[in-house]
Parts: sequence; C-alpha cells; structure tokens
Amino acid sequence: MRIKKYCVDSVQEGMLQIKKELGPDAIIIESRKVREKGLRGLFSPMKVEITAAADTSMQQPVAVRNPLAWAQEHKMEQEINELKKMVNQLVNCQQKQSIEEKGPFYRWMQRLIENDVDPVLAQEILTEIHEDFAAENALSDEVIELILLKKVKERLHTAELKEGARIISFIGPTGVGKTTTLAKLAARYALYHNKQVGMITIDTYRIGAVDQLRTYADITGMPIEVVMTPKDMSRALERLADRELILIDTAGRNSKNSMQISELSSYFSVMPDSETFLVLSATTKTKDLHQIVKNFSKVNFRRLIFTKLDETESYGAILNLVHSTKLPVTFVTTGQNVPDDIEVANAEKLSKLMLGVE
Repeated sequence: MRIKKYCVDSVQEGMLQIKKELGPDAIIIESRKVREKGLRGLFSPMKVEITAAADTSMQQPVAVRNPLAWAQEHKMEQEINELKKMVNQLVNCQQKQSIEEKGPFYRWMQRLIENDVDPVLAQEILTEIHEDFAAENALSDEVIELILLKKVKERLHTAELKEGARIISFIGPTGVGKTTTLAKLAARYALYHNKQVGMITIDTYRIGAVDQLRTYADITGMPIEVVMTPKDMSRALERLADRELILIDTAGRNSKNSMQISELSSYFSVMPDSETFLVLSATTKTKDLHQIVKNFSKVNFRRLIFTKLDETESYGAILNLVHSTKLPVTFVTTGQNVPDDIEVANAEKLSKLMLGVE
C-alpha cells in the first residue's frame, strides 16, 4: 500500500496528479481545505489537501488477470467514481464555510465582487487596508466599512464642469441616452443658472431624434441648429454666437465601426474648444466599457457621463473603468425625467453604491 498527500488548488488538479503518480485505481482517503501561511493566505483561495492511497500489490499486467479479478477491479472503479462525486460534494460544501475561516476581509471582498468590482482591484484595496492596519488587533465591521469607503472613493475620480466651458458635446454608443442627457443639462443651465443656451444636433440618422430635440427646444424657447456636414457646423456655431452655452448632440455610433468614428471626429476638427463627454451606460459590462473607450479615442473626449444608474443594482463597472482610465465622471443620470434625473457626480455617493451602503 502506498499513501501520499497532495496540496493542490482544486480537487480536479489533485485527481490528475493522483492518477498520474498512483494510477487509476488509487483511492482518496481524506480531503480537507487548508490555508497557506503568511499574508498571502489571507486573500488567496484555500488549498485542498488530499490524502490518497494505492494498492501496489494489484499492479500487475492485465494479461495475467482472471475474469474474477477483472470484475473486482470494475467494481472498485465504480466505487472510486462514487468517491470522486462525494469529494466534489464535500469541496462544494467546504467552499461555503463560514466567513471567519476565510479571513477577516473575505466578506468585504465578496461584497465588492458581487457589485462587479474587478477581483484584482478588490484584492488590491483590501490588501492596502490589511497593510495599513496590520498593527491593529481587530477592526470592527463599522471601521472596516468606513476605511473601505475611503479607499473606493480615492479611486473614483470625479470633476465638475470647468468654469467658463461654452461648447459641450456628447458622444457615445447607441442607446445610452445622449439626447435625453443633453436635454436635462440644457434645461438645468437655462432654468437654474440663467444661461442663454443653444443646441446643435448632428443626429440625423436616428428616426425622430431631431424632432425629439426640437420639442425640448420649443418648450424651453432655446434655438436649435441641425447640422449635416462639418462645414454646416461652422455656420451653426456662428448663428449661435450670442449663446453663453452651446450643447451638441451626436448620433450614437457602433464603437467597433472605425469609419463611423472617423466621420464623427471630422465634426470636432472645426470646434477645437469643445468640452467633450463620452456618455456610457452603467448597465454595460466592464470589458465592453473598456472597448468603447478605446474605440472612441479618435475623438478627443476628456470626461465621462454615466447614465441609467436606476436600471442596475451593481455599479462596480464604473469603478473599474474610472480607476483604470483615470477619466473623471462629471454627471450621472438616474431616470428619464427632464430636467430632474441628473446629478453632478459625487465620489462619496458613488462609493456607497459600490458597497451597497445607505
């Protein structure tokens, strides 16, 4: 009889090693979860320690085995398969063990990940907390929560609109709510800041887009210009020369279509002073957000607006993108009502959303 212990990341990995070293007839005697020693073990997944055994006396050429021996081996193989199922069930149960056994910050890691924060970023944040407060004997949940909010807030870059910004443009993929966002800001600046606002639209692709903006213009009494070409843009800006603030709506573009993006960027060559926002939906996956930012980089945007915060319950994608790109969020929208459902981005409020804190 040969007995050997294996410390592996998963049962599947252990079974491969056991089969390779002890043969297919090996039997698992014991399986348990163990934690690596040191700081790494605080955040790293627990290891699986498997004790396996093989009867070396049965390792003989198949040719000399009689039918009875073959039947016994077949029965043993079935028993091994049953044992494998039991081990898998055991591991699944062990993965649901109490959070105390997985380290003091495990529950906070899970909360971040459940809110779609990138696991690498979540571990980075919690490692910082552990290193900063390693001398403390124990931190209460309330204290950890406050520290965690501070760490998340530090990574959520926000910035208000620059004082004196006169031309503001909105770009982004289809369906994120650019036109409605523009209408909200136009009404807010006209009604609450007493600014003379004008609007320009180059969204002549989407059916009803111009009519939608004309409706807002008629209600508020703002002038609106419809632009078909970059040359038209120059003339439209001249006609709105008396306006203190000009908001420019663009057609939603498929960020993967480089021709459409190039066409869009040609309009911005005649308005170099534009403060350009990339409008994104909070319901979009992190991977897709990064791809959109990359594909729209031909247009010189420097700020973000996140829409549809009311249509999701996980906000980690915002943190992932802002932290990696260092682009600030200036506004967020929380519904369809014009002009009410828009807010200046607040890092503290957003960080609470990330953690599900009231």
